[in-house]
Amino acid sequence: MPLSELVFLARGPLWARALVVVVAAAGAGVAGTEIVRLQQHYAAQLTAGTSLNGFTALLAHGSSLRTLWPGWLAAVFFTISLVRLLRGPLEPAGGFVPIERQTVGQLRRGLRREYAVIRAALAALILIAAVQVARVLVIASLPAGSGRAVQSTLGATAVEAAGFVVAAAVLLVWAATFRRKMRMVGAA
Repeated sequence: MPLSELVFLARGPLWARALVVVVAAAGAGVAGTEIVRLQQHYAAQLTAGTSLNGFTALLAHGSSLRTLWPGWLAAVFFTISLVRLLRGPLEPAGGFVPIERQTVGQLRRGLRREYAVIRAALAALILIAAVQVARVLVIASLPAGSGRAVQSTLGATAVEAAGFVVAAAVLLVWAATFRRKMRMVGAA
């Protein structure tokens, strides 16, 4: 199954799908660059003794032990879910109507809705991972001596970005496995 289907790019002319990918990559690069610029700005203010609110202080400090966990935690939960999916049968999607009272068509629709939600989450996670990787590349390319406070966060930023990349990869495998199992039960 092509990645393009998982991130809603399986239809339309090839040039339009390629344009979406280029725009998304450029947007992630710009977002990563702007986040690093904001980090430099607020780090300079913090160094000058300016009082910052919680959010701007978090930006000023950049990646650290406080910010490393979200991607890795998501990767752990996605891995647990993937193992459950690989070991057992496809479970019906949750809903308000008890499973016993649903028709086969309703069960299949529920699985298709769940698949659409996971695909949307995967697309969002890929964009977040791309922004994080852009941050790493921007920080790594800063000239020596400029923004030492920002450059000192390179290792933590790389670990943070790796967490989101791993989470996206695990969710990608989960979605592909879910799609394959949906086909087996006639829901795809």
